[in-house]
Amino acid sequence: MDSSERLYSRTALAIYACGFFTLGFSVLVGLAVPLWTVELQAPPATTGLVLGAQAILPLLFSIHVGVLMDRTDARRVMLILAVVSAILPLVYPLMPWIPALFALQLVTGFVYQLSWVGAQTLIGRAYPGDPRFYGRFSSAANLGMFLGPLLDGFAWSGLGKWGGFGVMALWGAGFTVAVLAVPKLSADAAEPFDWRMLVPDPRSYVTTLRMIAIPAITLVVLATFLRISASYIRGSFYTVYLSRDAHLSGSLIGSLVAFGSFTGTFGSLFAQSAVRLCGSQRRALLWSEALALFSICITPMLPNVWTLAIGIAGYGIGMGVNQPILLAILSSAVGVDYQGAAAGLRSTANLIAGLGIPICMGLAIEASGMREGFYLTGIVLLATTAMIALFTRRTEPVGAPASQPS
Repeated sequence: MDSSERLYSRTALAIYACGFFTLGFSVLVGLAVPLWTVELQAPPATTGLVLGAQAILPLLFSIHVGVLMDRTDARRVMLILAVVSAILPLVYPLMPWIPALFALQLVTGFVYQLSWVGAQTLIGRAYPGDPRFYGRFSSAANLGMFLGPLLDGFAWSGLGKWGGFGVMALWGAGFTVAVLAVPKLSADAAEPFDWRMLVPDPRSYVTTLRMIAIPAITLVVLATFLRISASYIRGSFYTVYLSRDAHLSGSLIGSLVAFGSFTGTFGSLFAQSAVRLCGSQRRALLWSEALALFSICITPMLPNVWTLAIGIAGYGIGMGVNQPILLAILSSAVGVDYQGAAAGLRSTANLIAGLGIPICMGLAIEASGMREGFYLTGIVLLATTAMIALFTRRTEPVGAPASQPS
């Protein structure tokens, strides 16, 4: 099989499909749940707490599940998550109370976040460090983030909460089919599954956290925090602002979110060009994340739908460019037997941002107002980006070759 055929083999297409569905979950939750909190008339601080709740359990268990996927068949773990993801959304409309919503968010965050860890484990195990596969995998994931909110927004406008959460359930069913289509990989661990594996081993946490001492992993962890901060702003108060303050319909909000993901699909394909333009992976990574943060945090300045579309496009391009760069650096920095652990470590950085950003932003909005909350959050995160740029300036030589993975 030649190189081009491998890019579109059954294995590659099935793993791309897993990426399509798993990352799409994040935008579906980021659209449907904020709209649900508006319908339940939750105040900003409570909304932030509810939206941040989805990060709590994955924060504790992402590394453990990543290690579990390395030790046993990742597909088996993912299949369990996929089946649950198809059932869980239908529970939301049945329990229209804030405490119940908080509890559901705990479980939903665990299932959806660890599904994405599993998809990263599969691509890392099948094609470690190959930038071509990561570019296509990231494009498939961004395509899922495009179609998901588009369908969900129109379903919410037409059918209300049952339509919105129903699309999420169908999405989970599609993910289940994708996992079943993944064949056995030659790099799959041979260790048989044992129920005792479900108990977290503190030694695996220590071993995984030691990876942070690797300079490339340090860069990935810090950059991941910034990336997911932008994502959680989009998946929380961006939707609340457009619904409550800008008075846009669910279908229009879904279209804007989808447009951002659509531009991200193309951003992922041009990640290697961004590396050449910026002179190094590190610069391309941090500049693209600064673009995403700036574009999403100026949302209250944008006076109409057309300028909102330009803003979300800037966010999407920035996020699209930096995702395959992050994944390729991470995969190249560790061996094939540690892809799950590395993905779990990156997910932990995701979830620190996922827990902190909605809660802190909700408190800032409650104290100072919606617009000021966006601006204050943007200033803090862009200043953090500048500090990370200084802290990691020796991680990669300036003017790194353009042929490096992107």
